[in-house]
Amino acid sequence: MTDSEKIMIAGCAAGAAAATVPAVYGYIKATAAAKPIADTDFLHAENASFVNENGITAALRGINLNDDIFYFAKADVESSGGYDVFYALEKRFGSYGARQLALKYYENFITPSDIKLIKKLGANCVRIPLRYKYLCKKDSCRDDIDFEKLDTLIGKCRKAGLYVILELHSAPGYQNTDSACGSSDKSILFESGKEGFEARNATIRFWLQVASHYKDEPTVAAYDLLNRPLSRIADWESRVDTLNKFYKRLIKAIRTVDERHIIITEAAGTPDTLPDSTDIQNIAYGFYSHFRTSFETDALLRHVRKYKNSGIPCIVCKIRAEENLAASLTALNDVGASWLIGDYKGSGLKSAFVFGGSAPEADLDLDSYDVIGEKWSKPLATKNFTENTEMTAVLKDAFRYGSVTVLPEGKTKKKPQIKVRIGSKLIVGE
Repeated sequence: MTDSEKIMIAGCAAGAAAATVPAVYGYIKATAAAKPIADTDFLHAENASFVNENGITAALRGINLNDDIFYFAKADVESSGGYDVFYALEKRFGSYGARQLALKYYENFITPSDIKLIKKLGANCVRIPLRYKYLCKKDSCRDDIDFEKLDTLIGKCRKAGLYVILELHSAPGYQNTDSACGSSDKSILFESGKEGFEARNATIRFWLQVASHYKDEPTVAAYDLLNRPLSRIADWESRVDTLNKFYKRLIKAIRTVDERHIIITEAAGTPDTLPDSTDIQNIAYGFYSHFRTSFETDALLRHVRKYKNSGIPCIVCKIRAEENLAASLTALNDVGASWLIGDYKGSGLKSAFVFGGSAPEADLDLDSYDVIGEKWSKPLATKNFTENTEMTAVLKDAFRYGSVTVLPEGKTKKKPQIKVRIGSKLIVGE
């Protein structure tokens, strides 16, 4: 029996009843009771799928966590970069103080209650942004990452039964000029001069620390090397070759300390910019999409099918489908792709947020360290935000009816039996 024959796909339009779900060998609920991630749940890439050590394959479907501190800072930073907030904090409270405030913000922005809520929605994965400025003491990233708070968060995910994708949202030198990356005016990571070379070396040192630290952690499903590389860079096409050469160099370095974890390389601009996978093992291809039009959706799905046919699993790392979310998730579920919606939480009531709202703005010029810390504590709790009920309704259906499972060789799924006792008689049916 081939893998394709063994695949059980529960793909259907979001909101459809369970009885309408087409299935080859049965229906697998993605909303089963939470079970902690175990060592045997360690994932690897195999035959265009994510497979654990028991030979069971499951699509990764979940929510992007986020940490954009400029949302709730009183400063002219919304049109610039998140690191403008960090630099303002650093100027007043020093590098250590700025890092502690940034980490305090994130610790209160995403709490254990949020992890439980995400699991309750039916997700099986979260994607955690990593920013070198918040984690490293120096720009050189030389053996100086403080993993304490990240370890705590991953531990909560493990207990809840949620896989984690670690993604480098902001690399030394910046991989794009999007404000969420940290800098809106300059990206040097892929420049040919000394600055670019040093930034790439620092990025390698960053990932070596992360991979060495989490090499035996089954909760970590994958390392997503660079979030949205070359985004919003005017001459990005001319730097794709540098990006792909760097990908291969970075993967080679990570494999010296960690051979087990899946590595995700994201496309730059269009899916056809992905690096050649020849001689690269245990990788997946990542995409980013707004799914604004049917043309955009169809184009992405064609590439997903193309790469899956070549044996490489695909994951849409972040979906922001403001207008046709249900149809987009249904289409991805139907082709057995992995995906994560984004973002979990943010300012205002944007349709891209699962929870939206407001919190007291920290005045970066006048507020004391303690006052900023207080504003970035309890007020950031999700209970103070508004749930995007339209989105969560779609997500619950997509998580529940979009699971993909492959049976180990030689095994078949038993049909569920219904047992009813009437008096002394036991009636058994299917």
